[in-house]
Amino acid sequence: MAGIIIGAYGFQRSGKSLLTFLLAEQYYRQGIPVYTNVQVEGYNKIARLDDIPFNTDPKILWMDEVQYYLDSRNWKDNTQSSIFFNTIGKMNIMLLLTTIHPDMVEIRLRRQHNYVFLVKSDSRNIYYKMLDNVRGKARDFIMQKNDSLFKQVRYNSQLVPDYIDCNL
Repeated sequence: MAGIIIGAYGFQRSGKSLLTFLLAEQYYRQGIPVYTNVQVEGYNKIARLDDIPFNTDPKILWMDEVQYYLDSRNWKDNTQSSIFFNTIGKMNIMLLLTTIHPDMVEIRLRRQHNYVFLVKSDSRNIYYKMLDNVRGKARDFIMQKNDSLFKQVRYNSQLVPDYIDCNL
């Protein structure tokens, strides 16, 4: 799991947060802690990256709406971003992030994605294209919007996620 970076990109209300929540939830159910800027019972809500324990225990970092704080313009110099990216692997973190478009994220982070999900939806389905950047493969899949899917959601999707201070 160490250093795996997964980005979900798509327009607002397309299903990005749902996908990353479902991924985080699978690990949470296995006893792996989840750190996030989204209020979810049982998850660790963080305001700063320093809120994550500095150890090598497996952990998930789910960062929703990262365009607010992982844009390269947020760092005064590249040292802070370099430290952050290096820390992801060293601290055994799987990073799940969401935003509208890849260009809204620091370029060095985009280049390190293991997996990218392109997301769109209509009234009946959510469509995902998964790009496996390690193997150079792609796969499409569809989730039908139904009660069974949305019963799994344990967060309020109407709330705006909090800002995370990414200075270490």
